[in-house]
Amino acid sequence: MQPDGFAGRIGRRRDESQPYFAPRPAARAGSPNIVILYMDDMGWSDPGCFGSEIDTPHLQALAAEGLRFNHYTSHPICSPARAALLTGRNAHAVGTGWLANNHAGYPGYSGEIPLQAPTLPETLRAAGYATFMVGKWHNTPAIDVTPSGNKQSWPVQRGFERFHGILEGETSFFFPAFLRDDNQVIPIDQYPPDYYTTDAWTDQGMRFVRELRASSAEKPFLLYLAFNAVHAPLQAHAADIAKYRGRYDAGWGALRAERHARQIAMGLIPPGTELPASDPRVPDWDATEPADRPMLARHMEVYAAMLDRVDQNIGRLLAFLDEIGERENTIILFSSDNGGTDGGGPLGMYNNAGRYMGLPRLPDAEERALADDLGSARSIPLYPTGWGEVSNTPFPTYKTYTGGGGRRVSFLVSWPARIRDGGAVREQFVHVTDVMPTLLDLAGVAPLSTINGQPAEHMDGRSFAPLLTDAAAPSPRAEQYYECWSNRGFYRQGWLARSIQARGEPIDMDNWTLHDLTRDFSESRDVAADHPEKLAELVTAFDEAAWKYFVYPLDNRTRTQKFGDARPDQRAVSDRPRRYWPGAQTTHRGDIMPLIANRSFAIAVRFTQRAGDQGVLWAIGDPTAGIVMYVEQGRLRLHYNGFGRLTDLPDCALPVGAHEAVLDYEATGNRQGRGRIILDGMAGEWMPLSPTLVGAGIFEGLDIGLDRRGPACWRLHEQYGVFRYPGPILDVVVTPGARPG
Repeated sequence: MQPDGFAGRIGRRRDESQPYFAPRPAARAGSPNIVILYMDDMGWSDPGCFGSEIDTPHLQALAAEGLRFNHYTSHPICSPARAALLTGRNAHAVGTGWLANNHAGYPGYSGEIPLQAPTLPETLRAAGYATFMVGKWHNTPAIDVTPSGNKQSWPVQRGFERFHGILEGETSFFFPAFLRDDNQVIPIDQYPPDYYTTDAWTDQGMRFVRELRASSAEKPFLLYLAFNAVHAPLQAHAADIAKYRGRYDAGWGALRAERHARQIAMGLIPPGTELPASDPRVPDWDATEPADRPMLARHMEVYAAMLDRVDQNIGRLLAFLDEIGERENTIILFSSDNGGTDGGGPLGMYNNAGRYMGLPRLPDAEERALADDLGSARSIPLYPTGWGEVSNTPFPTYKTYTGGGGRRVSFLVSWPARIRDGGAVREQFVHVTDVMPTLLDLAGVAPLSTINGQPAEHMDGRSFAPLLTDAAAPSPRAEQYYECWSNRGFYRQGWLARSIQARGEPIDMDNWTLHDLTRDFSESRDVAADHPEKLAELVTAFDEAAWKYFVYPLDNRTRTQKFGDARPDQRAVSDRPRRYWPGAQTTHRGDIMPLIANRSFAIAVRFTQRAGDQGVLWAIGDPTAGIVMYVEQGRLRLHYNGFGRLTDLPDCALPVGAHEAVLDYEATGNRQGRGRIILDGMAGEWMPLSPTLVGAGIFEGLDIGLDRRGPACWRLHEQYGVFRYPGPILDVVVTPGARPG
């Protein structure tokens, strides 16, 4: 008897036997490399080749040798767009109708791509490609990005042979939290002074390719370079920011008009395209407070600097591909997950994470005083809504909405070996789900028929490969549904119906508008009254698609409310005391923050103080918000950062010997709280420590014996770095208490 799959012959002796070597998958000869350059929250007009004033010469060069698509659309928020890109399926159909952070308990909103949906890297790897990813993932539920989480939906488990980056939706550009190589957190206590994620992602991507070429000169590769730029927090190198000083002093209205005119002049949009009326939430620049304008302009200077730095790194990557002789046969796609955001409000925010927590921005005078610090590692900013409107020129609405500003993003394809009409603009309709089938088509790779022992689900996308070589080729699709946060849309053969909701309000199921995109490229006119039958047709089509792809139930709750969704077993764990020990990596924010988020709690540390010892006993958080208990000059101290509201509790003398020090915190309601230090049973005075902390806007978790990476207290960071405590620390116990009524 011979084992299944063995095509040789087994006898009693070798001379009676025939060996057999099962073939290994190998890509066909001449297969192209594939590089996906994916931006985060970048508006349609932001690259220079799509109309902006931002210096992006390397993207200009890619556009000159490749193709720009002016009717490419996406799901209008991070996780769904990425899920669709990587599976070729509609986002709700692969469990990702909203952010991956939480599980809402419905098929379209699990936050996790099903195992039976093959990903692009899984498919290419099975066909003999090397598969690499660097940057932002954001396709795993929050409960599973912690050390105890199920890793089945991490990048390496979903087809990438190598991964370097972050699993979550955002992080500091200077102090990224929980940076991973493959499945392991990299044990970094302090980053180099010049560290910046955009640079690091590019370095790591090129490293993966160098290592591949040192082992194989022929094997083609997929490199998914998922930048976290230009997502908040808007942070950039000081030299890049300085380059844009004064460039935005004319204000958002003038810059939007200039971009619009430039788009028409370059033939990117049809002549006569109207610029939609400005969002009523965006103040006229001349009506803004003159004292605010340097601050408002500074926000956009930082944003431009971030994209400029991405372009610099794209230039480095292109030079590298030239150096190794593989630029000609590399397909490069450049796009964004969704459009620019309106989240910063009329004047922007120095600490945007407070917005996630439902907190107001700082008083105007304080925001102005911090203007020159915008973009630094201390700031957690997001630009004003007016600059988001500029980013999305010439379309209305923003990220999360189904108007053009949310779902239409710039899209550029370069492949020198095949594209012959470089610089051309393709006007055919293409959707993000079409990317995977197109790349498989171009690579000559068949979709997987089985995955993880189950029949593979079919892709919803359609290949647009013919468009790369034939300007007259038809669009691969005629229609597409859209939904995000109860905002809905349906496109069919030049017509768009859309419904925009007021966040947190009851859903208006009937407030549809209708737009004839064949005559109104920018969606500036509602023609529903003139074509009621067409509107009814598209609304019905949306409803049919919504049932088919698990879009329902619609959920228009606020971000804070939606972030509260969790599995019942996850909630139960967050009410139990937890003990932590030194000598471990940073405790993930997803494990520590539920114990202290907007509730009463106690944090007790047992340690031994020796003569001259000083340093951090424990720290939670980063420059966004957090707490640090430390010893300095023989005194026990505690610093509280309430999203930019800084408080130091009264310090107390700390004699040599064994101690237990407790932060006793009481949440009093309405995001207010107070705290005191209890040292060896002796309680200090209560002091206000507000606002209460909530976890979604904080990047770092709990450190014991030092404050790694992003510091909870900037003064300590500047003076001491990570500020290690040299004495013995036994443990830290966190006891969650009552939540305010």
